[in-house]
Amino acid sequence: MAQTITDIANRPSWVDLSSSDAEASRRFYSELFGWQVEVNEDAQYGGYALARIGGKDAAGIGPKMDPNSPTAWNLYIGTDDVDRLAKLVSEAGGATLMAPFDVGDQGRMAVFADPTGAVISAWQGTRMGGFETDAPNSFGWAELSARDVDRALPFYERVFGWSIKQS
Repeated sequence: MAQTITDIANRPSWVDLSSSDAEASRRFYSELFGWQVEVNEDAQYGGYALARIGGKDAAGIGPKMDPNSPTAWNLYIGTDDVDRLAKLVSEAGGATLMAPFDVGDQGRMAVFADPTGAVISAWQGTRMGGFETDAPNSFGWAELSARDVDRALPFYERVFGWSIKQS
């Protein structure tokens, strides 16, 4: 039985780009950041590619799963139980946009919306744990931009246990 990787629980664990032109996106970001991009040839992954820095996983780039969805970067929060997290999202006033599902033998994921409609994903890794590097040109920051921040913040506190610091 595969062992779940849990050192990323409740923290950003992965980013990927869902693109209407994945090949052009891979070329652009490879040139911009110096990423080495490797497309997974296994058909079950639909042309998903890993972007690496110094041989370490930094991000993913793949074609959109739904042609009607926007081209967008997706942020994944690590969890040790994506099914339990889906229930907690619902209890906290969020919505499940894509119910938890297996991603081959790599792990499980789900896509949620917070009470303001902002989209966030979750990742429960088995073979793939998430970020392997914090080198330059890798993930460094994410933030929420919401119209009703007073409604959004309690959701993230409850679901992920995050505390709010105001400056």
